[in-house]
Amino acid sequence: MRLSKIFTIVTFVLFILACLPLAWIINGEWAAYHSADEGLGSIQIAHLAMVAVERIATERGPANALIGAPAGGGDREKLRVARLASDRALQDLVTALSPSRSVYHRQALAAIRLARLRLSEARHDMDRAIADPAPTAAEIMAPIRRMFDVVPAVLEAVNALSFQASSVSPQLSNPLSGARLATELREYAGRLGSTLTPSLAERRPLTESEAKEVFILRGRIEQLRGTIRLRLNVPTTRPVQLQALSRMENQYFHDGLAQVDDILRSSRRSQPHAISPAGFTNAYVPTLHSIVELRDTMLSTAADEAAIQQRAAFRHLLAATALGVIALIAQLALFAYIRWLIAKPLLAASKLLSDIADGKLDTEFPPTLRKDEIGDVLRAIAILRRNNREKRVLEQERQRLIEELTEVSRIDFLTGIANRRAFTQAAHAEIAQARLTRESATLILFDIDHFKRVNDQHGHDAGDAVLIHVAAIVERACREGDLAGRYGGEEFVVLAGHGGASSGEALAERLRAAIEESPCSLPSGLQLAVTASFGVATLNEASSTLESLLQAADRALYAAKRQGRNRVVVAKN
Repeated sequence: MRLSKIFTIVTFVLFILACLPLAWIINGEWAAYHSADEGLGSIQIAHLAMVAVERIATERGPANALIGAPAGGGDREKLRVARLASDRALQDLVTALSPSRSVYHRQALAAIRLARLRLSEARHDMDRAIADPAPTAAEIMAPIRRMFDVVPAVLEAVNALSFQASSVSPQLSNPLSGARLATELREYAGRLGSTLTPSLAERRPLTESEAKEVFILRGRIEQLRGTIRLRLNVPTTRPVQLQALSRMENQYFHDGLAQVDDILRSSRRSQPHAISPAGFTNAYVPTLHSIVELRDTMLSTAADEAAIQQRAAFRHLLAATALGVIALIAQLALFAYIRWLIAKPLLAASKLLSDIADGKLDTEFPPTLRKDEIGDVLRAIAILRRNNREKRVLEQERQRLIEELTEVSRIDFLTGIANRRAFTQAAHAEIAQARLTRESATLILFDIDHFKRVNDQHGHDAGDAVLIHVAAIVERACREGDLAGRYGGEEFVVLAGHGGASSGEALAERLRAAIEESPCSLPSGLQLAVTASFGVATLNEASSTLESLLQAADRALYAAKRQGRNRVVVAKN
């Protein structure tokens, strides 16, 4: 095996061995960053889900206020606004979960779709209860319970997203759980208010079953309250969370539940409470905002911690990537230095000796800085190689210029077909050959109709596009042995040498139809209809030269224009 191959293989193997641990480290940092990013995203989407729970629970307030009582436009408007808010919250959640990036997101998305279905059905029942002027307690509670059934589906989405975030960052479990518990607390507090709606709407005391349900809900609320306190009774709890907890205690558990207790005391005395459902809703619902504030505070804490972890993971990823790149660059630099210092001079000397033996003196090789006799020989060979290469480059450039000039003299620069000069030279030869062999030849001369109007209305770029478009059609339509060229301006010329006058006329008609049926796409995107007028002249005794054929075809062309354009006119003998 040659030394150059051995050096290349060794370099490649060492480079791969160095890349493997670096790739493993960077991949681990990337996985950590990706997990942190997903955790932060799940917290943000979980917040949307919690907001959706709140909006659905809030919607029950104005709906309950409308049951069993005449409602003004303001009450209806409150319900409409509340429903729009619920719909927007659910739609924001669906948008955030689509496309679903994980199994947790897919699970949450399925739960939200179920919640939207349940919400639609519950609203239908609620509207029927609102429309009833005197609904019974059962008729009031049925749609309210249907509204209750919407929330568990959304809470299922909250649980899935919270579990994903907690699985990525276990330290987020406490604030996330607290936020989830506050969401449930807000829901049960809303249910407590909704449970009182039938008795307030019918202006009667609570029934035994209603009172029992109220006490059950109160128990669940107290249980959630105690659990939230335990979650916040840790050293890492921030002051802002304790402040939010204190506001919840004062506003909901003191002011809000005091209103519920008033209704319970009236029921114990077998007396209806004087407040209406709308009045109770307007007084009770604002106290629930303190629960939402506590939820958002704990969720904000979790999001802040997740963002800190994400930024730290990103910094670690950048550091690992930078160190890996630096290590690889240093390794490549070391390999390059060794190759330049040891392997390259040896390989160059070996290559030069082989080329000299084979008679090759123009092989590429780096200049040498050696001061010994070998360096002198290498420099002498380099001079010979340079002189030889310069001579070859000059020769190639000369040949390229000759070919370029030849091509320029024959081809129309815009359309890419033969120009007038090239066509004329070739046509003279074809006509002379046709006269000698007594074969037929037909000349077709045509120009584009209203071409000046195209330039005036759409600009010269559009005119160029039309010329290129027509030239392409001519090239496709012409047969082998036909000559085609741009005769000048918008005029084109074709010399057909097969099949006689009828064949030439048929070719002209094909060209006319093809141009008419193929609109031109302008640079502006506009599709422009293009037509052309044709004059056809056939080689005969009266028209036996190219000049006479052109004159006859030109007369026929102008006859076509006079007859209305977009037609083929054959010159008369």
